[in-house]
Amino acid sequence: MSFRRKAYPEVADHLLNRLLGGVSGEVHAYPPPGAAREPFTFPLKNAPVVDITSVDGSFNGESHTFSKGVDWELSSEKTHLVWRADGSRPDAGSVVEVSYLPKQRESRLNDLYPGSVVRTLLEAVALEMAGLYAQMDVVYRSGFIGTAEGGALDHVVSLLGVERVRAGRNVTEIEFTRAKNTRGEILVRAGTRLLTADGAIEYETLADATLADGQPSARVSARDLVATNDGVPAGSLTLLAKPIAGIDSVSNTNASSRLDRDETDEELRLRTQSVLVASERGTRGAILAEIARHGVVADVDDETQPGLIDVLFHDDTLAPERRKRLEDGVKSVRPAGVQVHFTYGAPPEPVDLEIRLSTATGLLESDLKRIQQNVRSSVSDYFERLPVKSAGSISKLIGLAMGVDGVEDMSIVSAAVGGNSVLDAANAKLSIEGMTTRLGSLTIVDPALATVLTVAVRHPRDQDLPDKTAIQDALQSTVTYLNELNAVPGLAEANRTLSWGKLALVTPTPGASVTTLAAFDANPGGFTLPTAASRAPYDLQFVFTRPGGPSLIVDTEAAAPLVLASFERLSLAKVAVEVKPKTGGA
Repeated sequence: MSFRRKAYPEVADHLLNRLLGGVSGEVHAYPPPGAAREPFTFPLKNAPVVDITSVDGSFNGESHTFSKGVDWELSSEKTHLVWRADGSRPDAGSVVEVSYLPKQRESRLNDLYPGSVVRTLLEAVALEMAGLYAQMDVVYRSGFIGTAEGGALDHVVSLLGVERVRAGRNVTEIEFTRAKNTRGEILVRAGTRLLTADGAIEYETLADATLADGQPSARVSARDLVATNDGVPAGSLTLLAKPIAGIDSVSNTNASSRLDRDETDEELRLRTQSVLVASERGTRGAILAEIARHGVVADVDDETQPGLIDVLFHDDTLAPERRKRLEDGVKSVRPAGVQVHFTYGAPPEPVDLEIRLSTATGLLESDLKRIQQNVRSSVSDYFERLPVKSAGSISKLIGLAMGVDGVEDMSIVSAAVGGNSVLDAANAKLSIEGMTTRLGSLTIVDPALATVLTVAVRHPRDQDLPDKTAIQDALQSTVTYLNELNAVPGLAEANRTLSWGKLALVTPTPGASVTTLAAFDANPGGFTLPTAASRAPYDLQFVFTRPGGPSLIVDTEAAAPLVLASFERLSLAKVAVEVKPKTGGA
């Protein structure tokens, strides 16, 4: 049952309407049952009517009076309330109360003007009723974790065995550091667990932390889970209970200290919600949740032998202390009278995926990036939920991608484990059944969204200045050539591989011999690729940034090359010609 608070104007209007012989608070569900599409209408039970006096309901979870001529209007037949296409709408699943004056009505009262005896009595009654509604609203909200406050919240959470954390608990500040060459926004949820190196002490963050694109680190407060633990020195909390994509390291910047305040209502709500998720006991789901809390992948077999559960952890590098805590945690949630047998195996093999998207035409770059991020999130979530030794479904992956607004088509170009293809297009699956796997690298290619190339050419102050315009022209011609070449399916990997030597070969610097990439592809054996030493004293750095992915820096012949995915496009963003900084003694 839901409750909606009614304010004084609404109560007074309903009472006045009844005294005039009208209908007050006729209830209608929104949307109407069986209604196919808008505009929705409400048939009035005592039609025809003279006028609708008020329409009240819920809007964004709050009581709201909808406006005549803006949100709704009376039908020309005077029999229906019609919701306007451009007006506000009641919350879906809520009820709407309609008050109106039928044409056929009786009223023996005519002394309803402001200041009259009847009107004064009506307003007094309405004021008292509005006060009762306000008190009932407080009582109603006090019964839910999400809305109760203070002592009422303490009583609600006590039903789950949760108590408010009082002053004196150890707290510290945690710094989350972004991995090098990663792009995009990273969200660290409140309640993220962190441990000491030996796993003996565990803290949880108290609020969300967001690393904006380009932001190297972010800090957030965290609290010890156990009241009796001693404090920890700076740099002690270095392990994430569950890895976070894009986060390279975590650490507490200062030694912990005693918190001088009680846990706030918001913090208590957040912790209670976590308790609700983890409160299940004696089921397979409880065991899987406990294992996931420790950030370990495992198979759980509870069907082979009655009274015995076999748990295979896919991590044979766990320290003895972590193994003990993991096993104790699983035993604490196992069904009573059931034995648990633990074994440890090799870590899961990563499944490397390459996906091609086709998106709607005319979208902005920000929209295309959002689409890729949503697809990446959906695919990652699918693999997190996929049982360890199950086959992957191509149909489900395509369905997840197609569910993202703006995606018109999606195909899986390649899927490999350990360099071996596991893509079985004929049977619409990834042949990873029986294998212990996880999602590895995920490359998403959309021809509408190019990979950005940024080039830096550095030179000593006393050497000839490189021709920036010539460099831009040569690289732009190379990018155009590659885009045209890679627009045709089946381009050989050798032609899609961009090493530092090939890129340097087409980049003109003073005194260097250069050629086009087309000429090199036509006769690879006829050219000697340059090296960093042969191009000295000029330094060439090529930075490739894929949408939603990390940047790849190719600055010497020893650096890993960029291998373009099929149909992947390049875009030359910037060429910078800079003076090399002086080194010591130079």
